[in-house]
Amino acid sequence: MQKKKNMLNSKNHLRIPACQQSGYALIDVMILIAVIGACGVLLYPSVNLLVNKIAEFVRLISSEVKEEIFEAPMVYMCLGLSILFAGTALCAVAVCTGRRCEKPGCRGLKKAAEFDIQLETEDCVKNSNCAAKDGVNKKGLFELPRDHHKELEAELKRMAPPNGRAVLIFRGRCGCSVGTMEVPGPKKTRKVKN
Repeated sequence: MQKKKNMLNSKNHLRIPACQQSGYALIDVMILIAVIGACGVLLYPSVNLLVNKIAEFVRLISSEVKEEIFEAPMVYMCLGLSILFAGTALCAVAVCTGRRCEKPGCRGLKKAAEFDIQLETEDCVKNSNCAAKDGVNKKGLFELPRDHHKELEAELKRMAPPNGRAVLIFRGRCGCSVGTMEVPGPKKTRKVKN
């Protein structure tokens, strides 16, 4: 029991006294005001000089520009028009070369594949809905002539399944199909049973 009282007394002695208002707070505020005032007194002439010099420089430049423009107004008018037209052309190029094309459902991909190879089996060739399921535009914007791409055609023919076809789909920057090249696969002969 006595030990408990001693522990409680020792805890009371260790307790931090409540915060009392400092008598030096007023002195601290006065020092802060003095420092701010001294900074203002020291910086005011420098800031004033800088503002005056900038204003003088701007006046000098504007008077020189006015004189120059009044001497040859056509040159500066043409320069202004050329800058205007260049800005307009730059905006038009930025709008026209956007990621999305005009096709409905265009995803506007950043890094679309330049081409895809689609292998279609015999059943898929017979069923024309196969292309619609894959979402590939068979026609695209143009049909590539096969006679110009003999090596590519031979490689696609080798890849194509028997009685099927290999379709090379060329894609635009946005990922939409812009052209196709269809190559039929090797013909598979059917054995006739007697």
